[in-house]
Amino acid sequence: MIASKTLSIGYNPVGASAVVSKLKQFCEANALDSEFNFQMCVVTAEAVNNIIQHSPKSANDGFIKVKFDYCADHLTISLVYWCPEFTPPENAHCPDTDSLSGRGWHIIQSYMDNVLYHHNVGMNTLVLTKNTSIHHDA
Repeated sequence: MIASKTLSIGYNPVGASAVVSKLKQFCEANALDSEFNFQMCVVTAEAVNNIIQHSPKSANDGFIKVKFDYCADHLTISLVYWCPEFTPPENAHCPDTDSLSGRGWHIIQSYMDNVLYHHNVGMNTLVLTKNTSIHHDA
């Protein structure tokens, strides 16, 4: 492992903004190019905002644990949070262009090389992995 960062954020827009800001700094510090950085920030914002939006009010007192792990050939973003289980679509399709929502899973699956979801007794884990081998700044 080359670099790792762990954060705990609240179930609120301030927490979502903070994690995206930290991820941007993390990607820059590890010389990952701006397009890669953009994609990872979009995916992370989408995932965290969906967690916040779809979690029950009781979860709002807790925290979302976010971890970035950068290795020689990939970046992994792990999110651990408490809320009821859900079934993410295996192959999310982009909704009709007239729809104002429903693009999150499509964006996440389009930008990431691997998306894993696991639920165990109220705790959800979302693991997002992207190959970094062609995404380094010179």
